[in-house]
Amino acid sequence: MYKILRNLFLCLLIILIADKAIAAAPPETNGKSYILYDPSSNQVLAGKDVHRKLFPASTTKILTVIIALEEGKLNDKVTIGANPPKAEGSKVYLREGDQVTLEQLVNAAMVHSANDAALAIAEHIGGSEESFIKMMNKKAQEIGCKESSFCNPHGLTDDKHLTSAYDLALIGKYAMKNPTFRELAGKKTYNWVGTEWQNNLVNINKLLWKMPDSTGMKPGYTSEAKNTLVASAKRNGRELICVILGVETGNIYDEAQAFLEYGFQNFHSMSLMEKDNTVASIKFTDTKNVELLAARPFNISIPSGEESKLERQVVLQKTSLPVKKGEIIGELIVSLNGQEKDRIPLKAKESVKEQYNLLQGFLNVIAVIYLLQIVVRMYRMFSKKRRRVYRYYNSKNL
Repeated sequence: MYKILRNLFLCLLIILIADKAIAAAPPETNGKSYILYDPSSNQVLAGKDVHRKLFPASTTKILTVIIALEEGKLNDKVTIGANPPKAEGSKVYLREGDQVTLEQLVNAAMVHSANDAALAIAEHIGGSEESFIKMMNKKAQEIGCKESSFCNPHGLTDDKHLTSAYDLALIGKYAMKNPTFRELAGKKTYNWVGTEWQNNLVNINKLLWKMPDSTGMKPGYTSEAKNTLVASAKRNGRELICVILGVETGNIYDEAQAFLEYGFQNFHSMSLMEKDNTVASIKFTDTKNVELLAARPFNISIPSGEESKLERQVVLQKTSLPVKKGEIIGELIVSLNGQEKDRIPLKAKESVKEQYNLLQGFLNVIAVIYLLQIVVRMYRMFSKKRRRVYRYYNSKNL
């Protein structure tokens, strides 16, 4: 009977462990690539082929709109040229010669995914579509994108118009720092009043309606790119970003919601330090300690239950005086489960001058005096020998 109960208990324990392991696994996606990203710690919480270059479709407009907000003003008057009305796909039916504001265009691009509005933005901000494309690629590089090459402002298919889930997460993180963009990304409706067409635009990002924590961003679709989505959600002060590319079948919004829920439920964010927090105190002399301060803040997302596996190690890059206030003299290495997560530069809290050693100074003086005595003796010996030689030759000549 005891053996039976023991075996039943072991079976139950195995089932519970298995259930926990299954629950901790990330959800599935029909997409070609995805990433679940924590912008506060720059960590990839889950992903598949995050650096694979793919067509982004209208998620491109995130970059277009953030550049417009940085380089233009919402009350800018924009005269529509000949090219925007020719744009294919979603549009607000701009006509050549129309007068609209930049505010109208960025709303149309984000809420309705209007391709004609995106092209009008490019021509207004860059002077031409070609010049604006250069601005897009320059901005992407500044943000840190390494797998992106943008060829248009709207995302319609071009063989060279490519990016990755990772790069889109970086672009999304950057854009959401702008309060105006954040408002646009989460806007559900916008009343468009144009010359040719008027309508109450409804955001095609269904996650805004499905998930109460959603903070928005941008979906997209072309027949080549399939369904794409950059989505974000914020819960208890913590925001996560999910990017999914190349979903041909299934519901991309359900998948994004599942990934975001997975991140909120299975990871928690820890703020290990703020900028200028004291990290360590190092003894540089017999009487003087130097406090090391964090040169920047550090946050980390940790799987639930693994807090004890977090390790910290201070490594000094300088061990001698003098030390200047603010000088980087070491780094804090943070690891989780033996895997390095980050290196935080450490700076000196105050300046410390090189201390004068009295004994060493006395010995140095003695050494200098001794050296001078040797030089004087050698000089006297040389002079004496020289006089003898001089006398010898003088006596020969007499």
